[in-house]
Amino acid sequence: MIRKITICVMVLMAMVSTFVFMAPEKETDAAIPSVSAATQAELQAKQKQLAKEQSAIKSKLSSIRKNKASAQEEVDEINKLVANLESQISALNENIDSINDEIAAVEADIKEKEDLIDENYDKFKNRLRAMYMTGDMSGGLEVLLSSEGFDDFLSRMYYVEVMSEHDKAIIDSLTADKEGYVDKKKEIEVKKAEVDAQKTELAVKKTELNEEKKIAEELLAEIAKEQKNLENQQRAVDAKMETAKAQLDQLIGNYVKKDVGSKYVGGSFKWPAPGYGKITSPYGMRWGKLHKGIDIGSPMGAKIIASNTGTVVTSSYNAGGYGNYVIINHGGGYMTVYAHLSKRHVSVGQYVTKGATIGLCGSTGHSTGPHLHFEIRVNGTAVNPRNYV
Repeated sequence: MIRKITICVMVLMAMVSTFVFMAPEKETDAAIPSVSAATQAELQAKQKQLAKEQSAIKSKLSSIRKNKASAQEEVDEINKLVANLESQISALNENIDSINDEIAAVEADIKEKEDLIDENYDKFKNRLRAMYMTGDMSGGLEVLLSSEGFDDFLSRMYYVEVMSEHDKAIIDSLTADKEGYVDKKKEIEVKKAEVDAQKTELAVKKTELNEEKKIAEELLAEIAKEQKNLENQQRAVDAKMETAKAQLDQLIGNYVKKDVGSKYVGGSFKWPAPGYGKITSPYGMRWGKLHKGIDIGSPMGAKIIASNTGTVVTSSYNAGGYGNYVIINHGGGYMTVYAHLSKRHVSVGQYVTKGATIGLCGSTGHSTGPHLHFEIRVNGTAVNPRNYV
């Protein structure tokens, strides 16, 4: 009986040695794949750069919001911010794909390791089963052969004790390899969960920014509507201005006809707004139409003088655009026009000398601020005042 047990143990040791020789060598940590590690680092760097750009855009957006007139610029900046976040989400998606590839590679290695262990364990069991059929092996060995798998086999330490320490270490190493891959997979899945959380956060931000974009676009639409209303009002004002200019042209034309043969008073023309020389709008084409004089920037109430000696032929108010205005006839077909006055100090038929105060600067009629509109007419035709003053 003792002899049989000894033979059985020897056979068992031989089979274990055979199993050990068939078992794959332990892979080092370096053999564990790290898919796209460099790519992930690059993606993380890209995300940091995008986040930095996002912060800069937000800063600029904050300053723009202080001015409602910059609604279009605000919309543009929000669009940039949305695009930035989309780029961040894209980078995260790439990172997630890279991590998924890494998980798939590790899972493949785990499966390969499990298959090798199962294959070698089956061979080991088959060899022992064959020996059992030819010898008298009983007791605990039946329990060993009836174990359901490699893990179950390892748990039955009674029979493992008959193995050498070296053989047991090899089997333990295979088990540790398997557990190591499982741990690595768990770590990667945790990493993926963290990236998924970031992606969810960015998606929320994008939703918020789309809401801001909607508000900004509504603001832009409102401003566009107001602008359209103002343009309609402007067209109505322009139409009145054209009517007023036509009336003025006709009025001056009538005076020219009556004054045929008169002599020019002589001398040069004088600057009509003493102390104020800035021209805010020159003579010439403006918005597709001829601006028949020059606009001289001067404050409300500034003294306006006669550019030359002559007779006042008009001192009136024109609701169409000129407001309070004065026309002086200098003879020989020369006339001067002074418009947008706050006060008129002369009356029709009054003779004025060069430099005499004829009124005060204002912003009456169609005017956006205090200034003097000054014209020089020669035989009814508007000429550039800068050629005379």
